Order: sequence, then C-alpha cells, then structure tokens
Amino acid sequence: MVIMGLLMQGPSHGYELKQTLEGELSPFIEISSAPLYYTLKKLEREGLVTKLSAVSGKRPKKYVYNLTAQGREAIKGLLLENITYLHRPSLNLDISLYFFNILDPQDVIKTLRGRQRELRKIKFLLERQKRGLKPNAGRRKEYIITAHNIRVAEAEMEFVKDLIETFSQGNLDEANASPEVKEDHDRR
Repeated sequence: MVIMGLLMQGPSHGYELKQTLEGELSPFIEISSAPLYYTLKKLEREGLVTKLSAVSGKRPKKYVYNLTAQGREAIKGLLLENITYLHRPSLNLDISLYFFNILDPQDVIKTLRGRQRELRKIKFLLERQKRGLKPNAGRRKEYIITAHNIRVAEAEMEFVKDLIETFSQGNLDEANASPEVKEDHDRR
C-alpha cells in the first residue's frame, strides 16, 4: 500500500522509492525497504503498476514504475478502508504482563521504569519533530502523523506509570492485577 501511495505522487524508479521509505517515511512507520522490488514485481503482475526502462547517459538501465488506472483506484480504496480498519495493536508488553506472575515484581518495576524513560525520549523526539514541521504547510500530513504518535506515547506513558504504581503497592492478586483506568485519562 505504501509503495502504491508513493507512486500516486508520480512515476519513480526503485532507488527513489527506497530513499523515500528509508528517509521521509521511517520516522512515522516501521517499514523495510528490503522487499521493495519483490512488491513492485507483484504489483506489476497484478496489473496495478507498469515498468518502463530508462537509460540516462552511460549509466545502467533503470526501471521507472508508474501506477495504472486500476492501481490508482486500488490505492484510493485501500487508503479509505485503512482509515476504518481497527486492528488491535500488538504490544510485546502485553505478553510479559500475561506472565508477570513468574517474574520478580522488583525486576518488573525496574524494567518498567526503563520503558518509561524510553517513552519520554520518544515523546521528546516526536515533539521536537513536530515543532520543526509546524510552520511548513507542505508537510502538514507529517505534522498530523507526529501529533498522533505523541498521543499514543502519552497514553502508553500513563499506563506504564499506573502499572508501576500497581506493582509497587504489591497489588498482584487476581482481582487487582491491572492498573485502574482513571476517569480523567479516559478520553472516550
């Protein structure tokens, strides 16, 4: 979907797509450029992308990829579908919480404090990134994505804070094994 979205902006060769994936998009999404050419070949087989060869001077032949009309319609549909797709996020923390009873509570608290520090760093970097994007109207979409990621980090920070409090108080029996959701943090 990401590659097709990039091709909506115009024809591009693989190296340009790779640079955009690794540079411009890497702060917002975790995506590897490794399967790029496999994905382009697959899209070509499905009739969503065309490939033309281009030669520039004495340089080796490059392939320029372009979306077909079918590809343009497909990406629009996928993007709209993606907005409504509510997929439960998978967090590694949840696996550890499921088995917390086999861990020493003090080790859990120490590790959660480390997670808290990392979340603060992430939030700091995201806020710095957001400040850099704000005045630039041409990067409005990146600004919105960064704001979303900040909110996610804040929610995770609040949960980890509550979780540390729960473990610190020794409330680890079945009835009190999870932190309470405080009303002032429930944004529903």
